[in-house]
Amino acid sequence: MFGKIKVVLILLLAQAVSEETEQPQMTFLTKLIQRIHKEVPIRTLLMLQHHQDKDCSIQDWNPDGIPILRANELIEIDMRKHFNQKSVALVCLEEPSHLSLLLDALVKSFDHLRYVRILLWTQGNPTEEFLKQISDKAEEHKFLHMIVLGLHQRGETMHRLKPFPSPRFERIENVSCIKGSVFDRPTLNFQGRTATVLQNLNIPFTIKNAPAVDFPIKRIEDMQIVEFAMKYNLTLTRAQKKDSDVTDPYVDIELSPHFVSKSDLLQRVESVNAFTLSSLMVVVPCGKERSIAKVYRLLDLRTWFLYILSVYATFVVAESVILVATHRILGRSYRLTNLNPCVNMRAFRAILGLPFPIGPRLTVSLRLLFLAMSLFGMIFSNFFSCKLSSLLTKLPLQPQVESFEQLRTSGLTVIGLSTIQSFIEHEIDEEFTRRYLSNVKFLDTLKYADALIAGNTSFAFIVVRDTWKGFERFQQIIGRKIFCESQNLSIIENLPKMYKMQKGSIYKWHLTKFFMTFFESGIPSYWKNTFHYNIRERLNVTIPRNLKPEFVPLSLHHLKWLGWVLACGYGLATVVFLVEVYMGNRKRKVESKVPAPLGNQEIDAV
Repeated sequence: MFGKIKVVLILLLAQAVSEETEQPQMTFLTKLIQRIHKEVPIRTLLMLQHHQDKDCSIQDWNPDGIPILRANELIEIDMRKHFNQKSVALVCLEEPSHLSLLLDALVKSFDHLRYVRILLWTQGNPTEEFLKQISDKAEEHKFLHMIVLGLHQRGETMHRLKPFPSPRFERIENVSCIKGSVFDRPTLNFQGRTATVLQNLNIPFTIKNAPAVDFPIKRIEDMQIVEFAMKYNLTLTRAQKKDSDVTDPYVDIELSPHFVSKSDLLQRVESVNAFTLSSLMVVVPCGKERSIAKVYRLLDLRTWFLYILSVYATFVVAESVILVATHRILGRSYRLTNLNPCVNMRAFRAILGLPFPIGPRLTVSLRLLFLAMSLFGMIFSNFFSCKLSSLLTKLPLQPQVESFEQLRTSGLTVIGLSTIQSFIEHEIDEEFTRRYLSNVKFLDTLKYADALIAGNTSFAFIVVRDTWKGFERFQQIIGRKIFCESQNLSIIENLPKMYKMQKGSIYKWHLTKFFMTFFESGIPSYWKNTFHYNIRERLNVTIPRNLKPEFVPLSLHHLKWLGWVLACGYGLATVVFLVEVYMGNRKRKVESKVPAPLGNQEIDAV
């Protein structure tokens, strides 16, 4: 009997000691959570433990005023999708062997959200080897905010993660009075951390070498990454990879920003920078200024000549009919020659709007005809002179392509960069591509640049809007405007361009904030406006300016066609003169062969 009572007393004493031991631990954890909540509000607390850990000391702990979710590594919870991102993870680690499973499950629950605050609850004082294992997992999953809590009989220990330059843990000596914030938030400094970047190897030249950084810059956008690295003490190393379409897990940043696909846009919307929105469009040859010869062809002289010829024939026929009818009515003899209708000076003068004399004995019908001819000549000559004057005052432009329908019928070959071929094939509507971009040809960067600078007007080019602004500035400097933008030739508009990075990269959010401030300063715009100087300096070329004035006044060489008109007129007059001489000689020969009548011979004899 006495033995049973002794056992009961021992059990009660052990329970009391256990409660006294656990109570300070729960109090410490509660105070720690409250302080974290005060610094940055906790919307959800995820408590994660191994499914075999049935005796976790905090499994029944409940914080006041904070929703808590309890799960193990077998339960999949999408915290990022269904809960607020301002969450804290509390991992109960009873066995060191469960470390990898629990942290891997934590990464899946938060969908690679690297900025989640993590508390790792362990029993006993963690050893250096154990902290090294946790550091390796933090490096693998890119954790930035983690605290390891060690609970033992002598009290509590805290180790705070220092992620840069490589993850390591720093012990907090006075856990009861932590200076600063619980999760250390110092001024961003990567402390020389190495970031591997992949360059665009298709560009054969380098714009410049970054100052104080042994890193060649091949694009304007690359300079932003170098400035970011210099500002935040980040070391850049180059990676070599032949296939740039395959995501390399060892590359932190892939240079030369790409358009974000529609499927990835929702996942990366928090990193979108409004300054990086751009459009994909087609630029076409500009409308050319017509030469003086093309202006004359624009007048459609053939139509005018046929019109004048028909009016001239009408006037001549009407005048001849009226004359013949009038003379027959009056009983007079009137004979038309073969050449009279061909050279009717009154009809020519009337068509040209010139005055012509009329006799006093003309009938009313002829006077009315000449009045109609004068009115027609005045209107016709004024209209023609006004049209010719307007064309010669400012030479009109040949219309450029303004729509995709015109682009399809123009026969222009569309040239695009090979780097955007995959995006166009997968993101642009297939029916649109088949109908309007069937005649497209993709070239590498060097050949594309050669074709664009060569100014071949038989090509149209697919360009990015921000890149086009730089080339447009280049055209203004050299004084040659070859390609122009059309409002209705946009393939896709207002789509963000972003650098390819690993999922959940620790640089993504910092780069986003840096780019916003950087673009607001106007520095990237200045770089793009002056990029041609760097290219000319690197290529060591001199591009002569086009000194031809925009508008050229009329001069004598523009009127060379008048010489041809005079030559044709003199030639035609000479031909007509020869024809008249020939016909006169022929008439005299015929008359000499025919004997004269007898009466006429007697009169001649007298």
